[in-house]
Amino acid sequence: MSVFAATVTGRLVDLTAPEIAPEHLWSEVAHGLSQLARFAGQTATAYSIAQHCVLMAEAAEDETGDPALAAHCLLHDAHEAFLGDKTSPRKRLEEAEFRALAADNAIPDHIVTAWIARWRGDGRRGETRLDRAIWRAAGLAEPDAAMERAIAAYDLRALATEKRDLFSGSKPWPGLPADTEPLPLRAGRIRPWPPGRAFERFSQALGRLCPDAAAVAGRTLEGDAA
Repeated sequence: MSVFAATVTGRLVDLTAPEIAPEHLWSEVAHGLSQLARFAGQTATAYSIAQHCVLMAEAAEDETGDPALAAHCLLHDAHEAFLGDKTSPRKRLEEAEFRALAADNAIPDHIVTAWIARWRGDGRRGETRLDRAIWRAAGLAEPDAAMERAIAAYDLRALATEKRDLFSGSKPWPGLPADTEPLPLRAGRIRPWPPGRAFERFSQALGRLCPDAAAVAGRTLEGDAA
């Protein structure tokens, strides 16, 4: 059975065998990510996934000079344009509820842990299927283990930066070490962009970091904003 996601372009994307063309990186991915808020919208002003990705990509560019790493940072959450953002608190809540239900039914913990690992793996496989279609459209090779670790490190640093700038004075967060180094932001601190601005900045970064995809999509690279 196929599972479909509707898009703003009118396409139905088969999530079991997704087809992503270079133009869809702008018309569907950039559009969707610019409309989706991180942290379930629980910031004073909506802060988009698109902005999160752009700030990661710019930091990777500035620190490493590696356009492939920067491009993968830009697109690391691109599957969320079709699947939405399943927040970390929701994932932890679902796991806690599952463990509580299993305990009520006297299911051994090692079996529960194996089931949760399987459940996580099934979800991640669906995301990876979309990721691979997106990477092909962007003209990117699949990241190796070293690049995956680098992307994860930038993602954690982005979270530390967001906590600092968007949740001033909040208590320590689970899973976020207090000594995590923030990103070197070009603008100094995070100021959330409205959706139109987020789309523009994501599109500019996409054209700069994935020029072959931009050429195929007919997207000219405009001057990057500061």
